[in-house]
Amino acid sequence: MTNQPLTAVQGSDRDDAAPQLKLIKQLCTGGSCPTVYLTDRDTYVVQGYTVPAEAAGLDVPAGEQLVEIPAALLAEALKAVS
Repeated sequence: MTNQPLTAVQGSDRDDAAPQLKLIKQLCTGGSCPTVYLTDRDTYVVQGYTVPAEAAGLDVPAGEQLVEIPAALLAEALKAVS
């Protein structure tokens, strides 16, 4: 798995403007690591490790990706927004 850089949200239900991101939680203190962001669209952007759809046995539509993050990151992000 490789850590992928954050890119703009893409998809047929998204406008062309990149979302404004607010860092919610990351488990590292430096460098690039899995991270959860809140957008100005009231959605979340998750930076993590890409998982190939074929390897997971799933059919993922164009414009979407599977992203793996540590369970602890999701738990901490939920606490941070509660």
